[in-house]
Amino acid sequence: MPNSRTIQTHAKINLILKVAPPNEQGLHPIRSWMHPIDLSDRLSVTQTDSATSFTVQWDTGAPVDWPIESDLIYKAHQAMQSHLDRSLPIHAQLTKSIPAGGGLGGGSSNAAGMLLLLNDLFDLKLSEPELQSIAHSIGTDIPFFLDLEMHRSGRPPRPAIVSGVGDSIQRIQPAESELTLLVPPFGCPTGPVYRAFDRLLPSETERSVQDQDLDSIAHKAVIDDTDLSNDLMIPATIEVPELATLLNTLRRLELPAHLSGSGSTLFMLGPLSDQTHSTLSTHLPDLKIIQTRLID
Repeated sequence: MPNSRTIQTHAKINLILKVAPPNEQGLHPIRSWMHPIDLSDRLSVTQTDSATSFTVQWDTGAPVDWPIESDLIYKAHQAMQSHLDRSLPIHAQLTKSIPAGGGLGGGSSNAAGMLLLLNDLFDLKLSEPELQSIAHSIGTDIPFFLDLEMHRSGRPPRPAIVSGVGDSIQRIQPAESELTLLVPPFGCPTGPVYRAFDRLLPSETERSVQDQDLDSIAHKAVIDDTDLSNDLMIPATIEVPELATLLNTLRRLELPAHLSGSGSTLFMLGPLSDQTHSTLSTHLPDLKIIQTRLID
């Protein structure tokens, strides 16, 4: 029997995201309250004798529309082989349910899942700091999803306050809330959104990311809309006018929403009533609505 493992790789949202101007390496330090949500992809990895192959498709059965070389599970596999200086032959099957390019961290979660499964399948015995180091070489969001303690018990990563360039992760207790995701039929390109952030007036961009309010809010038993914020909201609407139009429509409907990451996915705390769901379907028929929750 081939040695095989399967896990669910969960999405995240940024309940709070604070961003500072770029450092000398051109990276933007952040301070963010990241929380896993009950929306996931499915990753299966099987050891093979020699050849390595990847299959990536949507949960509808449709193939993805990007080359495998640009997928983060491929990059994670390559990074692990490079770190170890050895071949790790596998077949990987990824079935995606998390919308791509929407600020939900689906690709980063997939990459973390690949690193964890390779560590298991080949009995590599890499520590969490070693895995974090490999992950950080691929992308700054990936280390958040590498929670070795939770992985060993078959659970998603714990929420965390993530600081620096994704290299400081302070695990915290989960919050409790149902959640409504609003996924528009367009994305927000991360690089241009950050460049729009940089173009804003200094008084709007030069802020400290060491905000004590974030810590106090993240440890509250109950959160509400006034607790949540995202420094990339305005830059995203500048870069993607369709997002500004969508947000204006939601405000007219008295449905204030928050942005996750650099967008384009919006979220609201709590479930939608049937009436509100119907109203959204009428006014915004191209909007995908996903009911989920913060994982507690």
